Amino acid sequence: MFPTDNDKPKIKKWRSISFQLPLLFVISCLFLAGCFITRLYFRFQNRMIEEYSHIAEGATNLMAVELDGNKADEYLEKNYSMPEYNRILDRFYDIRNSYPDIMYMYVYRLDHEGGTVIFDLSSVKGAEDAGIPGERYEFSDLFMSYIDDLCAGKEVGGIIGPTEDGYILTYCKPIFDSNGKLQFHACVDFSIDALRKEDGRFMKSILLVAGLAGLATMLFGIRWIRYRVTGPLNRMSRATEEFSYRTQQENERNILIMESLNINTHDEIETLYRAFISVMQQSLVYMNDLQKAESDIRDKEQKLGQISVKVFRDALTSVGNKAAYNSLAGELNEAIKGGNAEFGIVMLDANNLKYINDNFGHDAGDSYIKGCCKIVCEIFSRSPVFRVGGDEFTVVLKGADYENRLHLLDELSKRFNDSYEQTDKEAWERFSMSFGMAEYIHDDTSVSDVLKRADTEMYVYKTAFKRKFGSYR
Repeated sequence: MFPTDNDKPKIKKWRSISFQLPLLFVISCLFLAGCFITRLYFRFQNRMIEEYSHIAEGATNLMAVELDGNKADEYLEKNYSMPEYNRILDRFYDIRNSYPDIMYMYVYRLDHEGGTVIFDLSSVKGAEDAGIPGERYEFSDLFMSYIDDLCAGKEVGGIIGPTEDGYILTYCKPIFDSNGKLQFHACVDFSIDALRKEDGRFMKSILLVAGLAGLATMLFGIRWIRYRVTGPLNRMSRATEEFSYRTQQENERNILIMESLNINTHDEIETLYRAFISVMQQSLVYMNDLQKAESDIRDKEQKLGQISVKVFRDALTSVGNKAAYNSLAGELNEAIKGGNAEFGIVMLDANNLKYINDNFGHDAGDSYIKGCCKIVCEIFSRSPVFRVGGDEFTVVLKGADYENRLHLLDELSKRFNDSYEQTDKEAWERFSMSFGMAEYIHDDTSVSDVLKRADTEMYVYKTAFKRKFGSYR
């Protein structure tokens, strides 16, 4: 069955490739630009922080030159009364004035509870906003996260975080006495708010340039894509709306419609266009060959079906023959090997057939055989029945018939007894069969084992029949 015009999906404009491909291009450009700008921003910011850290390290090195670790306690006790203490303060002010971005400069003795002021240049000497020597301060959680390294005498730089005075970068240099014991830290705080504002202005300018470049690239890309890609594809799509597939002539017309587009883009689109025409041409040839092959296959299947019926069906009774039984037995043997077999076999043998053939002819004997077979097929309506010999039949019980096997055997016995006891009928109309049934058990290695037991049971039945009614065989 071929598609009709009503079967062809109507593509919404926003879902067409002419819209989605440029959109994907724009999104990709924006994503790449965002990644590049983000990476540039962090790299620029890290470089600025590194530079400020180096400046802070230089400032603390200058502070360390002025400090004597052996006089830590004296600085705390005498502080402003010491000429040396005041000289150091003056020197610290000179250092701070040399670094205009320094917000705070101080010397603290640090421990896990906070810090003790030794020098503090937050403002002028003695002002209320400056820490008094000996005064205790508690630090922020950000600063305290480095306290272990600080108390261990490590030089810690690049502590960055928000404070009441804005974003601060702190650098701490440990000062030791002559015995190598940590006494205090020389620290400076740099304000990086100006840095962040400068970064913001820089990033805005980058984003503006990138946005304008991206917009120009997007507009150019959309026009180029529509001209080189989606335009030819849309022409091909519109051409297919005129296609019909019902006859060979219509398929040939489809090829002419596609060839009339004459797409010459000298790229993959043209390759796709040429390949599409080639496929259509080959499909037309294949369709003709396929129709001929289907006709040949139908003829052969019909013949094979007729042969199969002849090979596996008994000509007299139309039930399965010995070959059909052997085929099913092979399947049952495979099930036995797989450990999932469950079946039973009924072996049947027509009684008095020799008597009927000898006295009434073989036509009567054939009628007798067909009558016996009919009763067997009616009783075991859900199981395959096979004529495996002249007067011998086999039934393979599976499924519902296997589950109801004892009841069905009783029904079979009753039907044959009732038929045989109809003495007012001709001998070939009084149907009678001896039968025996055996079930597959786990000790059986093949179907033959089950069949032998069923055959033995059948002969027990036949012996009892002959003892009761006599033998004509």
